[in-house]
Amino acid sequence: MKETNQPIKKLNSSRWILSAATAKKTLLFTALFLVVFLVWVVFIYGRNSFDQSAFLLIGPYTTETRTALMRFISFLGKHTFLIPAIILLIGFFLYRKNKWMAIRTTTVLLSSLLLMSLLKTLIKRKRPPDPLVEGITNFSFPSGHAFMSVAFYGLLIWFSSVYIRDKWTRRIITFFLLLIIAGIGFSRIYLRVHYATDVIAGICFGFLWLDFCLWFIDKKEAALTKK
Repeated sequence: MKETNQPIKKLNSSRWILSAATAKKTLLFTALFLVVFLVWVVFIYGRNSFDQSAFLLIGPYTTETRTALMRFISFLGKHTFLIPAIILLIGFFLYRKNKWMAIRTTTVLLSSLLLMSLLKTLIKRKRPPDPLVEGITNFSFPSGHAFMSVAFYGLLIWFSSVYIRDKWTRRIITFFLLLIIAGIGFSRIYLRVHYATDVIAGICFGFLWLDFCLWFIDKKEAALTKK
């Protein structure tokens, strides 16, 4: 009986890997399409009706309690929270003497910060009027909170897929981290510090860059390991 089930298990495993690879390619293509589409609509065609509709939809539900909650959620994607978290994560891998995980963390997050800053400087989109928080002076597109939350929490999702064997634990962690990313993105629109298109672009850029960095580091690790 065991011998009979072995080919079936291998076939199911192969189908799962193929399905996961197809889903990943679909997500990458969708993210790339959205980035190109948003740039064309907002900066070439000059339309912002979607952004205004998002503000009009959220506006009636704005309260002091919800604003306080949104500020807390937004803080989870702010540099004052992410920088110490990143340092702790790098320190953890160095303590465990896991050089390549430390390299992954440093490369992904530092390069994401640099790319996000470069895009903001090149595009120079002004912030929405009448924000619910003060003191924000840099440019709007793409959303840095959305970009960096995908880079950081997305990297944690990748780490969980590597280290956690139990599939339900992985699914719960993945769902929770995706919820944080979505919450951070929504909070930036609610607080009127970003347009909806800024947030969508930030998420797409972050996902594309995270995938590229992980692929690139995997190639380098494989090449150096063979030597």
